[in-house]
Amino acid sequence: MYHMNISKHIKYAFTLAEVHITLGIIGVVAALTLPSLTAKYQSMIFKQQYKKVYNTFSNALLKTYANNGGSYYVCYYLEGAYSVCSERDPVTGACTSFSSTYGYDQNSQCDALFSELKTILKVVKVCDTQSYKNGCIPDMKGYDSVLVDNKGDGGSTSDPDIIGSTSGCSGFRETNIKNNNSSWVLADGTVVGFYSGIPGKIFWVDINGHKKPNKWGHDIFTFSIESDVAQKKVKIKPGGCMSPEKGGQSSTDMFASLYN
Repeated sequence: MYHMNISKHIKYAFTLAEVHITLGIIGVVAALTLPSLTAKYQSMIFKQQYKKVYNTFSNALLKTYANNGGSYYVCYYLEGAYSVCSERDPVTGACTSFSSTYGYDQNSQCDALFSELKTILKVVKVCDTQSYKNGCIPDMKGYDSVLVDNKGDGGSTSDPDIIGSTSGCSGFRETNIKNNNSSWVLADGTVVGFYSGIPGKIFWVDINGHKKPNKWGHDIFTFSIESDVAQKKVKIKPGGCMSPEKGGQSSTDMFASLYN
């Protein structure tokens, strides 16, 4: 008697319920891992843009040295130098007088350096004032408004403790950044904002221009120009007058992650 091996002809397949379960699991895994992967990718992009900005300004500084007959413009902070508040306004808490260490203020040629940098860098738009209104800079916070947000107590930039904390960096308060300070837009979209009164010596850079998030410590970082004690070597130094917004990092930490 002939017996057919029926098992060889059975075809196996997923049921519709099993397919739905599988797709659900894939969706959950993707939902859990995609944000992390996206954040890592964005962090990598920001690091590359930061490195590009740092190299661009370092090379520009070297060109100012060459164009100035082998001499750096006298517009820099001295390595290790700092100032302390010696007198405060009794009402607002703002510092009205600073005591500086050795040769802290080296500003005699900042205007010349500022003009030279403008020539060297590929500047396509200039705002001498009203930088936000005139479209040079994105909508962003200042050093003072970031401190208010980070405190999270519902305070304001007019609070005495905020005024006191930003006294040495008043040029980077939000109203000065948006209304009083000069700024540039470079050909590659990079946005640069300068500290009022000492242009070129300390500045902030939005490394991806007007693209979001436009946040300190994410895509906005500060830099300054620093000399060694002998005032023979001058370099671009990361940091100065900034507080990272939530989830961000300081310019110094970003630099260290790339070069140390």
